[in-house]
Amino acid sequence: MRGAEEIVWAGGEHPFRLGIGELRAIEQKCDAGTAVVLMRLLSTAWKIDDVVAPIRLGLVGGGMSERDAQKAIDAAMDVASPYALAVTAAEVLRRFVMWENPDQPGESEAGIVAESN
Repeated sequence: MRGAEEIVWAGGEHPFRLGIGELRAIEQKCDAGTAVVLMRLLSTAWKIDDVVAPIRLGLVGGGMSERDAQKAIDAAMDVASPYALAVTAAEVLRRFVMWENPDQPGESEAGIVAESN
């Protein structure tokens, strides 16, 4: 899985990371697969746990304690709407379930010659 990534959000700037354990915890908390949670966030059909779980678990996966992660979310909810935080939650999920890796099989980008082994 990917390493932590810095994300600027209503709670500040923090490292976020979602590994397999965090993704499974999101699925349990939200009673849906991660792709379903992401689509709910993008379509504004989300539930509060769809918003809170990816942020909290992303902070924990990025190295923050559970207690501090909950404090950061509580503070963010004082200054940002759930809708604004839904955008953050969608971005956290997107970064850890959808990304392009230059070493993935397939066609090379225009102008780039693929190495052969």
